[in-house]
Amino acid sequence: MKNEPGELKPSLDRRAFVRSAAWGSGVVGLGALAGYALKRTGSGTQTEKPKLGAEFSYDVSRFQTSDPALKRYDELLRYRVGIESARCIAVAEDGVLYVGGDEGIQVVDGEGCELAVIRLARPVQSLAVMGSDRLLVGQKGRILVLGLDGRELESWDDFPEDMLPTSIDVSELAVHVADAANRVVRKLNEAGEGIGVIDGRSGVVEGVGFKVPSPYFCVKTGADGLLRVTNPGAHRVEAYLPDGRLELAWGRASFAIEGFCGCCNPVDFDIFPDGSYVTCEKGLPRVKLYDAHGVFTGVVAGPEDFPEYLAVVNAGAHKAAGAGIQAVIDPAGRILILDAIAQKLRVMVRKESGNE
Repeated sequence: MKNEPGELKPSLDRRAFVRSAAWGSGVVGLGALAGYALKRTGSGTQTEKPKLGAEFSYDVSRFQTSDPALKRYDELLRYRVGIESARCIAVAEDGVLYVGGDEGIQVVDGEGCELAVIRLARPVQSLAVMGSDRLLVGQKGRILVLGLDGRELESWDDFPEDMLPTSIDVSELAVHVADAANRVVRKLNEAGEGIGVIDGRSGVVEGVGFKVPSPYFCVKTGADGLLRVTNPGAHRVEAYLPDGRLELAWGRASFAIEGFCGCCNPVDFDIFPDGSYVTCEKGLPRVKLYDAHGVFTGVVAGPEDFPEYLAVVNAGAHKAAGAGIQAVIDPAGRILILDAIAQKLRVMVRKESGNE
């Protein structure tokens, strides 16, 4: 039976679920390439070893718009962030937003009004609010602990020098840090001491290990206590038990709206209280919704909603177009999207049911 958007998949036992997810993410990548339309841009002659040359280009224009009927959110507010090279965001329980970049951290309220700027000497890679009074700041080789007023409280430095903390998650059980440089998730206690490492290779079936071709690697703990981790090179989201064993996974490589495209997606996600997801993709910028089982349910923002981003992609500046998109869910249930190309933040609200 085919699953319609929003319909739950028939239940699978855990081993079967992970096997199907691993198989899908491993082989669908070849099929995904068929989604590209090959366009000849000039006259070329065949050589002894035919290969795709400069006279050919990939035409992905048909994937650069999404079906309006799939849109589940409207844009309430959009503003340009006031920090250089903004790349990460975190939201506190009171709705205050922290935006991190090369210069430090901008603090804004729920309407986009600047409250403060915290200047730092080193670029900020990731952010997380810890409790009611601390901010964890991921920087290369360390985690800086600040008070919410910007005062430095301590620095956690017991990491490899090349540690690149692209995501930090704080839960009742532990602090988890996604280290994109070393392709592992580091488990810490409240004092910043290492208490474990997850490498993505053990579980109910053998894991494939984390494939992180670019510096985008995200971790979040769900209400069920399972740690969700992106495995971007495998085009899936994986869930781990507290002891680091892989429990389940979902996702597949595809240019179709239901899948994840490119070399390495999704690059970021957040989890709603009911266990459903909002995910982000780079390259072909898409912010989408999935239910708790990984079934696609709709679109928050499609490529057409990121004109500056698409202009970079269509100009052929692929390296710049690798810049990521991040999304967080604020306490009011709004989705806040940071576009690293346009350096803008969008506040998205759920459509009224009658308008979907």
